[in-house]
Amino acid sequence: MPVGWMARKLDSLAGAMVGAAGAMAASQWREYLQQYRQRLGGHLDEAEAQLVHLAGHHAVADAAERPMITEIMAVVEDRVTTLGAALRALAEAPSALQPWAFVRHLDPLAARATLEGFQPALPVDTASLAWSGAGLVVALLLYELVKGLLWAPVVVTRRAARPRAAAKGGDARPTRAARTTPALSERREPTLES
Repeated sequence: MPVGWMARKLDSLAGAMVGAAGAMAASQWREYLQQYRQRLGGHLDEAEAQLVHLAGHHAVADAAERPMITEIMAVVEDRVTTLGAALRALAEAPSALQPWAFVRHLDPLAARATLEGFQPALPVDTASLAWSGAGLVVALLLYELVKGLLWAPVVVTRRAARPRAAAKGGDARPTRAARTTPALSERREPTLES
């Protein structure tokens, strides 16, 4: 079994594994986003409940406490506005633009908590399958790019080590036909004695 054949098979296997890993990772994007949106909605509900609670305290607070409660309410109102805008942006964005909306309206606390509690799933909706296909293509392209970058020094070294055809006055390497076909003088016809 030639080494070149084995190297091609291992390269093909590695490419398939990288492509499958990319497809699986990209298919989980939609599931992660769904869990992130749920967590973001929970944060929004909690912030709205805090705002109602603070409004109740503000109504009964004395003159010394009201400025502090007003400041806290302003912070919570800002949080409610930010979370609401993030949820709307993710809900209204088309599937292909959801990563952009996610990055633009990222809530680091919710994203980290979602990642820590993430439960992988097997999504079979059209958008998840499209993301899987895109992940497969991107992973294979990255694999070929890295492989090409790592293999380039070997190719350059081999070419530099090969004697130049011009220096020898002819082709330094025999052609494929010349390597595989024996010369006519070396051919023997079968005879009864042999």
